[in-house]
Amino acid sequence: MIKNDALTVVYDHLLHRNLGEAIIALEAFLAVHPHQINSDRLHAIRTDLQLMTDYWQHGFKDPQLDSLYNNLLRRMYMLYANIASNYNIRHTPYLSSMLFKVHASLRDWSPLAIKEELESFVSDVAMLELEPSHTAESKQKELYAKHQQQMADLFYYILTSDLWSDTFAAGIEDILLSPTIDTVDQQQILSSVMLSTMTFFDIAKFRTLVHVYQRATDDRVQQRALVGWALSLNADIAHSIYPEEEELVKQLLEDEHCCEELAELQRQLIYCVTAEQDNMTIQREIIPNLSPTTSKNSDSPITIKLIDEEDLESQLDDILHPNEAEEKLEKMESSFMRMINMQKQGSDIYFSGFAQMKRYPFFNELVNWFVPFYFEHPEMSEIYDKYKHNMLLKSMLGTGPFCNSDKYSFMLAFEQVMASIPQSVRKLLDRRDNKLFPLDQFVNKDFDKPTYLRRIYLQDLYRFFRLNAQHEAFKNVFNPEERDYLLFANDMFSDTPLQRYYNEITAFLLKKKRRKDAKRVMKYVDVDKRDFQYYMMQGYLNPYNLDYFMKAVELEPENERALAGYARALYSNEEYEKSLEVYEKLLKVQPEKKSYLLYKAVCQIELHQYEEAEKMLFKLNYEEPDDVNVARSLAWVLTCNGKYEQAERLYSQLLAKEKVENEDLLNFGYCLWFSGKIDEAANCFRRYLKETGEEKGYIIDNEARLLSEKGISEAETLMMLYIL
Repeated sequence: MIKNDALTVVYDHLLHRNLGEAIIALEAFLAVHPHQINSDRLHAIRTDLQLMTDYWQHGFKDPQLDSLYNNLLRRMYMLYANIASNYNIRHTPYLSSMLFKVHASLRDWSPLAIKEELESFVSDVAMLELEPSHTAESKQKELYAKHQQQMADLFYYILTSDLWSDTFAAGIEDILLSPTIDTVDQQQILSSVMLSTMTFFDIAKFRTLVHVYQRATDDRVQQRALVGWALSLNADIAHSIYPEEEELVKQLLEDEHCCEELAELQRQLIYCVTAEQDNMTIQREIIPNLSPTTSKNSDSPITIKLIDEEDLESQLDDILHPNEAEEKLEKMESSFMRMINMQKQGSDIYFSGFAQMKRYPFFNELVNWFVPFYFEHPEMSEIYDKYKHNMLLKSMLGTGPFCNSDKYSFMLAFEQVMASIPQSVRKLLDRRDNKLFPLDQFVNKDFDKPTYLRRIYLQDLYRFFRLNAQHEAFKNVFNPEERDYLLFANDMFSDTPLQRYYNEITAFLLKKKRRKDAKRVMKYVDVDKRDFQYYMMQGYLNPYNLDYFMKAVELEPENERALAGYARALYSNEEYEKSLEVYEKLLKVQPEKKSYLLYKAVCQIELHQYEEAEKMLFKLNYEEPDDVNVARSLAWVLTCNGKYEQAERLYSQLLAKEKVENEDLLNFGYCLWFSGKIDEAANCFRRYLKETGEEKGYIIDNEARLLSEKGISEAETLMMLYIL
């Protein structure tokens, strides 16, 4: 989206409800970008504001003053939004070409004319049944080709039109709810309305989306409307200019079913933005198990790779591991089912595969990214006529778990593949029981349910914003920096029934390792809804913040998880005595829990209770000799307690590990220094400084108190810094 700095200033003044400054800023813009009609409209707003001000200055108390000011503010916003939208169109060649197509069509764009045109198409399709079979097919293709072009023009008209009047919006709403209009057409219109009001908020379009969601009887239409209004929410405008937006949202959220769908929509949006991460998981953890190399065996149910008869090493492997092929097959089936389960849960597992298939000329037309899949599409009908009896094609496109965009990609790719394979393989693909593609695994039994319809639409949107070069002309809700996909990060949901879903959504974000997203969402939880789970999740996200775990402990004083979190937070804040008290309380409940024992010992080290800590750590080290954290803590307490030889032996073992921890280098340096091995200590410190990039002074500052306790003088510390 192309922005202008001067127009951004206008928008900022409007959000601060400063109409006078907004007028001055827009006048400055129009002085550089003159436009007579817009200048006249701005002059009318200024005149009305001046008239109001004059009456007020003369002491007249108008009871409608606030209402009049708000109306002027809305007029000003509409003027700003239209100018900003036209600026974006003029400076975006792709949108400019759309606008040219719209003007070139010379069509009547009134809702009444649009409705008549769409209803005429439905009746013309119905009349085809009366046509002779030898002419019906050609007429059908001609009819659908003409209609799809009309729909493309309508799509582009809505995208490039100014903000709507209430009358125009009511007319479009009637079209979207009419049972005499094709649902495919209604869905395309909804997508264009959404894209338009997402980019420049329009209360009339937003109201239309809300009403369609509330009143539509077709699930496909209803779900597109839901996604449309949810992604168009603008809290800033609601608070400053259009309180009606917030009123509509509050009204929607009185319905429990709407709250459930909105929470589900939030989870689905997260699945979209994690699509590439999920595909990396598939490539790394699942795909390798789907291509096992098995030995040649006539009794085996599969033969993935033929092995040379004279390969004695492989024959020996067959003898030594007779069940290997079966185990690999089981592993392959398990991995395949894991991938299918990921898909059923909502993961967009096909994004990576289909991402490379969006370069067909078909996707150069913007509307094709949003049109529901149908075989009669002018660019698909010939392919379908050619392969309509193919069972693989019918299964994949009929009930396959693919979004509309991917179905179009699949069909285009299918034609290319079929043209290059032998006739014998084609016949095999025509059979439902073919072994190459287990079609039953791809059948989606939920393809007509609202959850699935919403999911595939979101996947269509994600593909557009992720893969289409022209998406920058619109506001990108999947932008990782803006994070507009976080619907729940919105204060319009405050004091609504939706609040009870916030913990659930936060837990989901944490499960998906979206810590920053979780932190942002939790800011919008009402104070009176902040329960034990809220404070525990906040503590997890902010482990150094004592307040969250303290609140959790206040709510559930005997809860072990809360106490453990509180103890760790106390330790992180260097409140060692209090931390030790809490760990002692925890050890009464779990006297053998290693983590509690280890933390208790570390607290004792910080409190100079070296003997007690040493006894406990020796015991832990005996029981868990391979635990490096125990060994590390024991080495340090021995160092603090002056038992340098024993500490050196442990540090030597730790530094012999494949991966050396920087902390061990530093602490071993102190151990060597205290035992008088200056050169060796300096070597450790140099390695530490090189690995971490710390300044030399950190060596002294980090353990200044301990250095003093060990009798290291100021001169000695300065000489150590000198040789470093």
